[in-house]
Amino acid sequence: MNLRSHPLLVGLMFQAALIPLAFFLAAIAGVPLGEHLHWDPNHALIGVIAVLPMLAMLGLIAHFGGSAYDTLSGQVRDFIARLFGSAWPGAILLISLLAGLGEELLVRGVLQTWLDTHLPAFLAILIAGVVFGLAHAITRLYFVFATAIGLYLGLVYYLTANLLVVIITHALYDWIVIHWYRRKL
Repeated sequence: MNLRSHPLLVGLMFQAALIPLAFFLAAIAGVPLGEHLHWDPNHALIGVIAVLPMLAMLGLIAHFGGSAYDTLSGQVRDFIARLFGSAWPGAILLISLLAGLGEELLVRGVLQTWLDTHLPAFLAILIAGVVFGLAHAITRLYFVFATAIGLYLGLVYYLTANLLVVIITHALYDWIVIHWYRRKL
């Protein structure tokens, strides 16, 4: 097996690469990431609780999404089967943590924070949310869903001013959803 072309390893490397990229871009943009990321047990709990509206939104789309959701769901199940079919224990946790950390440092930590210094907060949240949606756009429905998730995470970050909250929320959401879709295989 060519390790560099294995989808799970490629995904792990990509998600891991977002972390130093975020710090590099933050340094160029003058965004002090460290000031927006701090441990607080109450914020960690908020991060766990904040996953519930995201799961509810997914449930609503699953229930009312019709054939568009069925198509998307099939694509997601196929992707998860390729990624995690023969994965080692802990692979889902690792990719969830890396995605939560890398994507939130980059999109909320760098992009939204930088935009917020140049634009009204609602525009910073909107632009960062759309960028997040575009980065996840495998279908039109998933673009809309990912954009809504991005807007929600942007609002949570704006209200808490702590990247820890959205990192935990994002990582926990990915971990739950990947397990849920894997169970449906």
